[in-house]
Amino acid sequence: MLCFWCQTECESLTDDHIIPYSLGGTAEYTVKACSPCQNQLSKAELEVSRKSMLAIHALVAPVAPRHPDRPTSGHLRPSFFLVKHPDGGYGETLLSAGERVSLLPYFEIKVVPGEPLEGRVRGTTEDARRLLAVFRNALKKTPGPDRFLFQITANLDLDGSVSSDVEFWPRIVLLPGDRLLLRARSPEELMRFMQVFTELANSDYSVPEKWSKPEIEIKGGTPHLIALRFDPRAERRIAAKIGYGLFRIVTGRSLEAERDSMMRRYILGLMDSKDEPVSIEPIPLNITTSDKPHSVTLSPAHDRQAILISLYGHRFRVELGPAGELPNPVVVLCQIDGSGIRVANPDETAKILEDSTAGAFSQPWKQRPEAPPGISATGQVVPSSIPNA
Repeated sequence: MLCFWCQTECESLTDDHIIPYSLGGTAEYTVKACSPCQNQLSKAELEVSRKSMLAIHALVAPVAPRHPDRPTSGHLRPSFFLVKHPDGGYGETLLSAGERVSLLPYFEIKVVPGEPLEGRVRGTTEDARRLLAVFRNALKKTPGPDRFLFQITANLDLDGSVSSDVEFWPRIVLLPGDRLLLRARSPEELMRFMQVFTELANSDYSVPEKWSKPEIEIKGGTPHLIALRFDPRAERRIAAKIGYGLFRIVTGRSLEAERDSMMRRYILGLMDSKDEPVSIEPIPLNITTSDKPHSVTLSPAHDRQAILISLYGHRFRVELGPAGELPNPVVVLCQIDGSGIRVANPDETAKILEDSTAGAFSQPWKQRPEAPPGISATGQVVPSSIPNA
C-alpha cells in the first residue's frame, strides 16, 4: 500500500480527511496516509483551525472538537484574548468550539517596585485552588539533570493599550489540561511576579470559600481584545491539500509527474521555494462569520489550470498547470457544520462560477503577489455570550 502523500510503501495506513475535520470535512473524501504524513499535516491543520484568521470561523461553526475527551482539544490558541474586567484588570478568555466563551482562572499580583503588593484571584474557588495545587505539586518535583523543576510557558506579547494600563498586573493562568501560562509586560516584571507567587505557594495560603465581593458578570456583547500569531504558509498548504486532493479524487486524473511531485512535497511542508503554487486573497481585519459552505472550483472558465477555494469566504488559488485543465468546471461543496461534502448541482455550480469572477482572482492569472513571511493580526471580537466570571 502506498501513502497518498509521500508515495512510500507502508504496512499500515489510515484515512486522512482531504478537508480537515476541524473545518467541517467528512469521510466522503479521504485518502490513505502514513503516520509521518498525518503528523505533518496535523500540525498545519492545527495552525489553521486554532491559530489563524480562519480559526474564529472554525470555532463559531457548530463542529465538535476533533478529540472531545481531551481537555486541550477544540480551543482557540491566540497570543492573547483579554477582556476588561468590571472588578479591575483584564480577564483571560477562552473560546471553544461552538462559540463557547469562558473565563480562565488566574492569580494576578501588582509587583511595582516601591509600591505595596496587591493581589487578585479570578475564577471559581475550585479552579483557583486547582491552579495553586498544580503549581505547588510542580515545586515538589525532583530537579532533573538540567537542574530545572518544570517548564511554564511565558508570554510577553501584549497590546500597547494593555501594557500601558496600570490596571494590568502580571499573572499566572490555568489553561485547559492543567497547563500553566505566565503573562507579563517584560522579563523583569515576570521574574518579580514569580518570586512573589512562589513565596505565596510555599506559604500556608488557601483560597477562601467565598469571595469578599459578589461574582461579577461580563455580559454578552462585551468587546474582547484578541491577537493571533500564525504562519500563513500553513493556510496555503492546507488550501493546496484541499485543491489537489479533491482534483485527484473527483476527476481520477493525475498531474504531470514533476508538478505532481512538487504539489505533494509542498503540501507536506518539504518545499522551500518562493515559487509557491498557492495564492491567498487579502483577508480583511474585520471578520464577519458566515454559514455559507466551503466551495472548491476545479478549472473555472476564466482560469482553467487552477482551483479556486473558498473557506468561510476567504479565497485561495491553487495552480495545477496544464494537466489540471478540465473540459468543464466542477464545483465541490462542503458544509461548515460537518454534515457532508458533495459535488454541486448545475444551479449551485452556476452561482459559484459567477461569484468566482469577482475579487482578486477574477482575471486570468498572470503574476502571484508576494506572500508575507508571517502574519500578526490584532483586533476586537464581540462574543455573543459569555458565562459569569
